[in-house]
Amino acid sequence: MKKFLKASRLAGVLFALGLAVGAWAQTAPDVAYPTKPVRLIVPLGAGGAPDVVTRLLGQILTEKNGQSFVVENRPGANTIIGTDTCAKAPPDGSTLCVVSGSSLSINPHLYRKLPYDAAKDFEAVSPLVVPDMVFLVSPSVPVNNMKELIAHAQKNPGKLAYGSFGNGSDTHLTMEWLKRATNTELLHVPFNGFGPMMQAFLTGDIQLLYVSVGNPGIVAQTRAGKMRALAVLAPTRSAQLPDVPTLAETGVGDPGTFTWFGLMAPAGTPRAIVNKLNAQINAAMQTPAMREQNATMSMRTTAQSPEAFAAFLKKDREVWHGLVKQTGIQLD
Repeated sequence: MKKFLKASRLAGVLFALGLAVGAWAQTAPDVAYPTKPVRLIVPLGAGGAPDVVTRLLGQILTEKNGQSFVVENRPGANTIIGTDTCAKAPPDGSTLCVVSGSSLSINPHLYRKLPYDAAKDFEAVSPLVVPDMVFLVSPSVPVNNMKELIAHAQKNPGKLAYGSFGNGSDTHLTMEWLKRATNTELLHVPFNGFGPMMQAFLTGDIQLLYVSVGNPGIVAQTRAGKMRALAVLAPTRSAQLPDVPTLAETGVGDPGTFTWFGLMAPAGTPRAIVNKLNAQINAAMQTPAMREQNATMSMRTTAQSPEAFAAFLKKDREVWHGLVKQTGIQLD
């Protein structure tokens, strides 16, 4: 356990380096790219936080390059469908994919066989955002903070249900960690997208959520009393929910992992294209429109070279492997 926590902190430091040295500078190489429309594959449903970020990024890159960068949602199978589509695309820069810890750091340890190799089938392009995550409870549950939630769950084992983005997703694993850390029994209900999960939460079919603060409606409905925010998993309190404590502040602890999103290309994509994309994405993430949107959605931005992002990915796989072993989850 101590070794796992040490690795967790190291991965956090590696990724935080991008936050600290956001001034990393690179002039976009003079390469003829793109010469045709580019697909931006999002392996999740439309409307969620990564989809919203990618659509604005696509608009900025389209304006910059004079070629269309079009978002293509390919949800399903815990991001495997969309991620595999990207892995098997021509390595010419015409297909890029949004990835997360689920895609490249968790799935390799959950599944006995994947259709892609997380370590070999992709070129790291650039990190995108690290979202603040929030633990939510339905107002129908008579609790006001994490301590009361834990006590209620311990008295009512198996009666509280939580939603996730699928078996083995980062939302699933984090909630499984919470169960073990607090000695509670919660019922897991997987969903194929944010929309259906939110609907189930609002209608009372599930009572708990662990999602990005920036997902549509979260802040507004929290303020309206339709859901109750108990804690955020973030380095500091969320600017959008300043009265909600961090998970560490509640005394529950910290899983040592965090949610992130980045951009990859198929393995073999020319280095000149990767470097040009990296420079343009780093610039795009600092535009007023992107900065405003990310602030509104409680997304923390990073800026890293492709090499630094690749180093983070390698370490992040080790960190999530520790949590997968802790939970004992294994999928076919």
